[in-house]
Amino acid sequence: MDVLSTMKVMLHGIERRADGLMCLTVAIGNESPRSYLASFDGSHDGCESSETDEELFFALSDLAFKRFGNCVVYQMEVMGILGAFDRGEQLPEMPVQLGTTSFCTLRPNLLRLAWNKFKVLLWRMGIYRPKSWIHPDYRNVE
Repeated sequence: MDVLSTMKVMLHGIERRADGLMCLTVAIGNESPRSYLASFDGSHDGCESSETDEELFFALSDLAFKRFGNCVVYQMEVMGILGAFDRGEQLPEMPVQLGTTSFCTLRPNLLRLAWNKFKVLLWRMGIYRPKSWIHPDYRNVE
């Protein structure tokens, strides 16, 4: 079995439901396509957000981490596709494999991919543990 075929995500279609939510038909790995709900909010200039079913969100995060060493690659691509669908713009021909569309702007090059995987290896070995940044206002809770 090809390892990369189990990590591919195919988007088979998008349609808007009567309640305003979008229905994504997605096949993850070698599974048959399933429907997931999503929403998109682009009502504020310079700020867009989208929500997807929790199961799809975590599956996309996990697969992007395994493939690219970066959890948000597929998330941002799906948000771009949802935004284009919401605005009535041209979408890629369906079915389309995520990570290959023009909406995939965070796909790392080979050097970045190797660096991401190396950082994950160092993290697992306990060598690379960056400190989390916390906004100063939240450090002193009274």
